[in-house]
Amino acid sequence: MNELTYKILLAVSVLAMNLIRIYYMKRYGKLHNKVEEIAPVREKRLTQVMTVAMAGPGLLWLFTPWLSFGQFALPDVVRVAGFVIGAYGMWWFYRIHRMLGDNWSPVLEIRTEHTLITGGPYRYVRHPMYSDMILWMVSFVLITANWFYAITLCVGLTILFAVRIPDEEKLMTERFGEQYKAYMKRTKRLIPFIY
Repeated sequence: MNELTYKILLAVSVLAMNLIRIYYMKRYGKLHNKVEEIAPVREKRLTQVMTVAMAGPGLLWLFTPWLSFGQFALPDVVRVAGFVIGAYGMWWFYRIHRMLGDNWSPVLEIRTEHTLITGGPYRYVRHPMYSDMILWMVSFVLITANWFYAITLCVGLTILFAVRIPDEEKLMTERFGEQYKAYMKRTKRLIPFIY
């Protein structure tokens, strides 16, 4: 296969991810009044970091030859498998949004009607949407076969996870108390049965 095929596969993956997120962002905007964000400046910076880490190199790889220095050889079957992993990840992305329902928010916040979700993938990990982002990273790296993109994705996700996860868990502990602490004891953060 030629590189154009992989560029199309990456574009389809990114488009799917954004369509899902846009739908739920619009739904969130219709259902909720403006609420006070927790750490709004930090949330804005995290969004910027993720945009730079994911979108910047992805767009450069798609539309310019500037990242060609980072290409490495992968068999076609592995690169296509990357797309399949991404399709599976997008399916989970949609499912997790649906499962969260009105609990989902694009910013770090707890509302009075917030409920604790512990079913589905939440039985195994406390942050399945972030786990799903790891699948995206694997998918995007395999599709592009580009080590520079791999590094930027790893750095972006590491920063996101290091900042956001502790803040989320602190908020959930404050909101749900012992119920959330017990939930933490029986689940992992990101990777079922491991971490």
